[in-house]
Amino acid sequence: MADQALRPTLTAEEAASYSLSIRPTSGGLAFCICPITRDGMSFSTFLPYSSSEAPLYKTIEELYYQDELLSLPYAATYLYYEPNQATLVPDELLISGQEALWLTPQRETEEAESVQRKTTSTLALSYRLPDETKSFVLAWDQEAYHFLRRTLLLLEPRPYFAPTLETRRAHTRRTRGYELFVQLREKHVDCFLLCEGELVAFNTYAIVRSLEAREIAGEVMYYIVALWRHFSLSPDADHIYVSYPCEGVEQVTSLLKASAECLHELLEEHVISVQVEPYQTLTHQ
Repeated sequence: MADQALRPTLTAEEAASYSLSIRPTSGGLAFCICPITRDGMSFSTFLPYSSSEAPLYKTIEELYYQDELLSLPYAATYLYYEPNQATLVPDELLISGQEALWLTPQRETEEAESVQRKTTSTLALSYRLPDETKSFVLAWDQEAYHFLRRTLLLLEPRPYFAPTLETRRAHTRRTRGYELFVQLREKHVDCFLLCEGELVAFNTYAIVRSLEAREIAGEVMYYIVALWRHFSLSPDADHIYVSYPCEGVEQVTSLLKASAECLHELLEEHVISVQVEPYQTLTHQ
């Protein structure tokens, strides 16, 4: 993230020449301001939430009223959100306005009711893959989304994994074999199976044990092995790419980095090509 000393002082008129990208993530809000043209400096930072117990829209709203840079009228604003649920749907089966039918209803359990009291209802969003015949249907916090829609002039929502996924799709167009792309985030792991630029399969899993790196690595390893066997992938010809976040509170990002490194140790005994790298969503503009 950028040094606070480089923090810009933009007027409303100047903001029209910049775009704003925001990512609500572990413990706070990351945001990045970029010039639309090549002129000017980019700026990025991370603002921690004051409370982890408050609903998401309340914590975002509090930061928007505290930081004047967030409320300026930018030429475009991109919301990179971490979905509560996600599924991949063929375009011919996706009907506009009925995306929620593809999401799993929340189970009526005591735990689910407790989570609902802290958060809000979810909203179904869709994201179409460029040059593909498939779209993601994703769930995110409804009140947080509507607050941002009311606050910002223009808002384009995208799943947080979209930039890195496009980078990996471009990479696999130049390589042979399948790539299992594994992206870690707080309490979840998203798995994408790619081949020659095409997204063949996708699944997201909740991480149940998220306190120690080796426990997280062991749990993610279980999902990787299940996918590897299901698609009959080759340890000699196919690849695994694991990424962990740079954006978020240090406690979480450090834990996920250590988890990715443990995962590399487990995988390299069985698969020839394993790569581990960090990702930073808001730098991909």
